[in-house]
Amino acid sequence: MGVLFVVVLLLGACALPPASVPTALPTLTPRPSPTPSPTPDFDATPLPTRAPFAAGHTLPYLTQTGDTLASVAAHFNTTPEEVLALNPGIAPTTTLASGQPLTIPAYWFALGGSPYKIIPDSELVYGPSATDFDIDTYVDSQPGYLREMSSFVAQRHRSGAQTVLYVARQYSINPRLLLALMEYRTGALTRAEVPEAERNSPFGPIPRVTGLYAQLRYVAEQLSVGYYGWRTGTLTSLTLRDQTTSRPDPYQTAGSVAVQYFFAQVLDLETFTAAAGSGGLGATFIGLWGDPFEGEVPDVLPGNFEQPFLDLPFPAREIWAFTGGPHPPWGDRLPWAALDFAPAGVTGCTSTEKWVTAAAAGVVVRSGQNMLVLDLDGDGHEGTGWVLVHFHLRDDGLAPAGTVVQAGDPLGHPSCEGGTATGTHVHMSRKYNGEWIPAEGVLPGIAPFNLGGWVAQRGPEPYTGRMTRLGTWVEACTCSTARNTVYWVDD
Repeated sequence: MGVLFVVVLLLGACALPPASVPTALPTLTPRPSPTPSPTPDFDATPLPTRAPFAAGHTLPYLTQTGDTLASVAAHFNTTPEEVLALNPGIAPTTTLASGQPLTIPAYWFALGGSPYKIIPDSELVYGPSATDFDIDTYVDSQPGYLREMSSFVAQRHRSGAQTVLYVARQYSINPRLLLALMEYRTGALTRAEVPEAERNSPFGPIPRVTGLYAQLRYVAEQLSVGYYGWRTGTLTSLTLRDQTTSRPDPYQTAGSVAVQYFFAQVLDLETFTAAAGSGGLGATFIGLWGDPFEGEVPDVLPGNFEQPFLDLPFPAREIWAFTGGPHPPWGDRLPWAALDFAPAGVTGCTSTEKWVTAAAAGVVVRSGQNMLVLDLDGDGHEGTGWVLVHFHLRDDGLAPAGTVVQAGDPLGHPSCEGGTATGTHVHMSRKYNGEWIPAEGVLPGIAPFNLGGWVAQRGPEPYTGRMTRLGTWVEACTCSTARNTVYWVDD
């Protein structure tokens, strides 16, 4: 999360170190995938072929989890208006239920990518499918070099498994996917003896990015860009390391495009094609965890997706400043899911006894290291249902894990602690089934961040934007003035 700027009254901007930008790489030939048991028959179901067709040719499509009218139109190189004209019964301003048959007036495009689906969305996010996964036990049971690795992360010495878990939680990326990517690239789970260069680069060579933790962060950033870019329809093509271009197949899952996006940053066309095909990462994933498409694949986002009612995250009768518009919840790229609020009048990194309060009833499922995660469905799992994530809270005074709270109960004190911050504040974001929900909504207006009737709107850059309520609005600013304060309003 990048720092915006410094003003006289420093309030509530937060940042994390940026990820490295890849440049030219030596070609890495992927290690042969582990042999699944039983070996999957990739020829049993032939992949569909995509031949050129005339402009406006109609294609059948079954909606997938998280689809919207706008995103489907973007994937098929058409417009929402044209899709709606042939499918007048679909909802244009909310998510679509999965499995809904549509007729799409598509426009053919060259450079179409592989139709092979690597993973469903439920295997990209740290959601319900991974709630019972014990990463320590699993990694310890494998002969590969990962179990011997360790990193110093967030002021703590962590094992290789715990380093993976830390990044998986912070970015909400399924740890099983991160393990599968390392296994595909360097055999981290099955090869005990590997050259030092591979041990230092478990995801393969990435310029200026070595070491387990640094590479995990980099990979998580790329997966997030691919996933949320495809989800919103803003990502429609991939530029590979050798500057060739691939446009993801319009029937792809967001999870598969996320993996393709990462591979596009580090592979040329030949190795990218192999990695994204049925004999690449998909074979490794099946060998480790089984076929993720077998049986009923769980939805991540349902149709007609809405946010439950949330209060403002501070006590009634108090006034706080809106100091950060939509920006990343972790890292420095996509999605822009977080908002920042600071107590009015608390300047710089001044300690305060003001409380951040629960915006809804729930149970605290994670607390410590300046973070508190509130599970609204009360089942005790961070990856299921609605979850509110709070960061930059003082460690002293944090409500401990397991605490059951009601709306308005104290959670902790805002601070500058954790990451980088220019002022005392709370950084707040939302997840549903492990998927970050952008502050402006899945798409603008579809489940936007709504706190006590104040609704978030993104600006042109991270940290900019507005909160609107009943025709009035306030602009995000690291200052504290009447133009950026939010407050409780009695209806």
